[in-house]
Amino acid sequence: MSQKKNLPATTNKLTLDEYKEKYSKPQNVKAARFFLVMFAAGLGVIIFTCLLLIVLKIYDINDIAGYVSIAPALAVFIIFYVVPLVKINSLPAFQTVVDHRNVRAAKAHNRKVRETLADGIINFASETDNIGWYDESRVGKLAVARQTKNNEELKNTLSEIFDKDVRKQARGVITKAALKTGIFTALSQDDKLDSAIVALFELNLVKDMLFLYGFRPSEAKLARIFGQVLTNALVAYGVSAVAPKAAAWLVGKGIKIVSSAVPVISELTGAISTVFGSLAQGITNAILTVVIGKQTQKYLMKEYHLQDVLDGVVIDDDDDAEIIEEVKEGIKQSLKDKKKNDKDSKQKQE
Repeated sequence: MSQKKNLPATTNKLTLDEYKEKYSKPQNVKAARFFLVMFAAGLGVIIFTCLLLIVLKIYDINDIAGYVSIAPALAVFIIFYVVPLVKINSLPAFQTVVDHRNVRAAKAHNRKVRETLADGIINFASETDNIGWYDESRVGKLAVARQTKNNEELKNTLSEIFDKDVRKQARGVITKAALKTGIFTALSQDDKLDSAIVALFELNLVKDMLFLYGFRPSEAKLARIFGQVLTNALVAYGVSAVAPKAAAWLVGKGIKIVSSAVPVISELTGAISTVFGSLAQGITNAILTVVIGKQTQKYLMKEYHLQDVLDGVVIDDDDDAEIIEEVKEGIKQSLKDKKKNDKDSKQKQE
């Protein structure tokens, strides 16, 4: 299903006021950044703590093995936590929350981001012989649009590539990550390791999705994604503790029913419980990973199509007049504040 269902066709021109009313809801940027940093830091704390506890557990078994495991644990933390965060932060983001003061700058910024995305796709297709990622005809159209500086053709072709080619690749990325998360957590048999696996795999899934699309969502949406990854890591810890007990109880009830007919099956209670508990953990964590991937994809495509709508917004002379008037009012207010501060300062000196 297309992500455009909640957005108007770009051929239907909107005024800036109409766009603001429908799509440009005010955002508390400082709050979004605060929660983004907090959730990212929370993930780091969980991952570092889980890795530390695993190292200590190894140390209890064998002190030499414990010391040796410190280096791999630090490598995992840096490669799978620090590096993805740096890479995510390096990606551009579209500006879709605008007003009369920044709409022109936002449209210019978004155009540069689209051109960067187009260049990346063209270069990737040429350097890797495409490897089946993108339809060759669409890449060709994109290259022509870039060379001729045809902004409309570039936008239309990019939309086709994201809606068809990239969407298809995204499904594979999400499926692969979910399978890895499910298998590893099913085999780990350790609640701390499960929590670390989910946090690391899902964070890297987000990184892979963003690099597949070539941009990141707004800080507010990225904070929501990180918050959900943090929640899933805690859920994985809880599921790892609860699933074996629940499986043992269910298997025990079932075996009581069939043991009269097949007495030998009662001797397999422990093994069957372990298998069912591991399957429950793996399936649960795999589903949570799919949700993270789909949520990330939804946010990316919504913002991509929203900036496309913004590009078609009509800015008329009244908007320019309003901008000038707002600037004038801002200057007047600044002068008033300065005059008041000077007066207060003079009175204090006297």
